[in-house]
Amino acid sequence: MRIQADIDAGQDRVVDTFEAVELELALDMQDLTESDFETCVRAAAAVVGGELLFDIPADGSVEDASRIAAVRIEGEDRDVIVFAVLNADGDNIRVSGRDEIGDRFHGFARAFVGVLTRIRDDLPFGHTSPEGTA
Repeated sequence: MRIQADIDAGQDRVVDTFEAVELELALDMQDLTESDFETCVRAAAAVVGGELLFDIPADGSVEDASRIAAVRIEGEDRDVIVFAVLNADGDNIRVSGRDEIGDRFHGFARAFVGVLTRIRDDLPFGHTSPEGTA
């Protein structure tokens, strides 16, 4: 079974995980004509109990992509990183896994989680509530 082999090897599971399917369904409820990509992904992540890590322009390494967002969804044993990709026309969002996105973006997302965890758990200002918006 490939999913179990990926888990045993310490890798993220394939894109057809429960978390990825949940995020995809939540993204289907979003309307790109009313909100921008980041807002849609952030709202969908909140629906599934996840959080938006980052939203960056695609660099050409992913086919038919203009933006890529990473979403962390907490799992029982391990967090799952799922990627939302905005197509080149800007009118459709798809969920992609590590295979399509590549190790560079996945590694960046994992490192980002490490930084967030350190800020939230270890540093005194990580426990304060944000004021306003950036």
